[in-house]
Amino acid sequence: MIADYTEAPVCHVDDLADGELKEVRVGDTDVLLARADGQFYALYHKCTHYQAPLVKGVLNGHRLVCPWHNACFDIRNGHRLEAPALNGLPTYEVRIENDQVFVRLTTDKESLENPMSAPDEANSETYVIIGSGGAGAFAAEGMREGGFTGKILMLTASGEAPYDRPNCSKDYLQGKAPDEWMPLRTEEFYKDYGIEIRTGQYVTSLDPANKRISLSSGETVQYDKAIVCSGGKPNPLSSPGGDLKGVYPLRSLHDSQTLRELGKKGKRVVIVGSSFIGLEGAMSLRKLGSEVDVVGLEKVPFEKILGEKIGRVIQSWHEKEGIRFHLGRKVDRIEGTGSVRDVVLDNGEKLVADFVLLGLGVKPRTGFLKDIPIEKDGGVKTDEHLRIVEGLYAAGDIAHYPAADGPQRIEHWKVAGQQGHVAGLNMAGKEESYQAVPFFWSNQQGKRINYIGHTTQIDDIIYDGDPEKDDNFLAYYIQDGQVKAAAGLKRDQAIIAIKELMQEGRMLSVEAVRNGIDWVKELRKS
Repeated sequence: MIADYTEAPVCHVDDLADGELKEVRVGDTDVLLARADGQFYALYHKCTHYQAPLVKGVLNGHRLVCPWHNACFDIRNGHRLEAPALNGLPTYEVRIENDQVFVRLTTDKESLENPMSAPDEANSETYVIIGSGGAGAFAAEGMREGGFTGKILMLTASGEAPYDRPNCSKDYLQGKAPDEWMPLRTEEFYKDYGIEIRTGQYVTSLDPANKRISLSSGETVQYDKAIVCSGGKPNPLSSPGGDLKGVYPLRSLHDSQTLRELGKKGKRVVIVGSSFIGLEGAMSLRKLGSEVDVVGLEKVPFEKILGEKIGRVIQSWHEKEGIRFHLGRKVDRIEGTGSVRDVVLDNGEKLVADFVLLGLGVKPRTGFLKDIPIEKDGGVKTDEHLRIVEGLYAAGDIAHYPAADGPQRIEHWKVAGQQGHVAGLNMAGKEESYQAVPFFWSNQQGKRINYIGHTTQIDDIIYDGDPEKDDNFLAYYIQDGQVKAAAGLKRDQAIIAIKELMQEGRMLSVEAVRNGIDWVKELRKS
């Protein structure tokens, strides 16, 4: 514990320019020092999400962006501005004396909740959240942050309260993350803020005209406002044998637990699907000791998203760890008596399997919505405030939201969390538009690739660094003569700066990108 306070001079006023960050030491404590508009700010030095060193992030005005997963904080008060972080950063006192900057520590906390309203029994309104993923979790907190004091009810088919779903294919599946890491919040948190979570609740219909929700139990729930965060249902394998015992999805905590136990036994697994979930699952199960074969329709993993060159590089990372690929192939059938024995491909090749992991993407869960137009892909359209119709909102995997190039539907954890937060604020009476540039990350054999933006097709790719030779690179994805997206390995600050420029409508031309850019320097230009 810090007794009263600890104070120390940390730098001269001229040591930091506007937009710069510096990690300093006060007593035995590391502190992040930031300067914006001529003012100095001192904060806890690690991100509250996964403890990333924030000094390696980027400061844009008063926005401090984490280098790993792009959580965002306000340096003036430490408040969390964007997912995936839930908590904000403690801030410390700063004073200037004789051209020296002094920082005073008065707290030993490593994180702080954003200011939220307490429930008030006098408020009879009920807001309902359908789903307990990232969108639902952040929506609940957004409602309280926005000042709503009525009843909040979360209905989820899951058996758990909100948890860290991205970890299900990574450290948790590998057995490196204990169970206590997975819940996003404690039971006490939800109790303190009056957020009632009812697990095992299957919604059969939602009637927006009468503001009524029907459950499989026969119970009905009336709401004043509701948000649909129902997420996606894993796509099944349509080939014969897809319903045999031993065929598993990887979507939930329970799925991850089941696969982890199988993986520890050194079983033979065939993974159907060569995209992010499939290959993260392959990586994790291989680390557990399983023999892994990956079957994918694409000739190169991630070719449509990251391009052929990066896709081949990622494939090589996995092959070096003993993972075998069968690409440009599909499953003809799965054979076995009662349970999986072999996976037969369309070219007749037979792969011995003790179990099968499906990584075939998801379809939005929207079949229970009554009198709401459903898009071809199963999603629903919202306005810029993430409203479907009056009193009904959507966030996460199901939401088609307005963007500059037309409606977008993005299946990413950060996107879901941020949409939920914005929608929750708006349900509480705010009028905040959702305008964030999409961001996602993937861990492929211990290498974190960050991706920002969105393309529907890739016309050209510009590389800064050679993915086949260098251990760090940027790739810019061109569509219709504009840079629409970028991916990077060990280029965290550049990725952040590009995202911030995109959000501000200041993205540079294709020609400028070809000539090379110092992205952080570009961001700091007024």
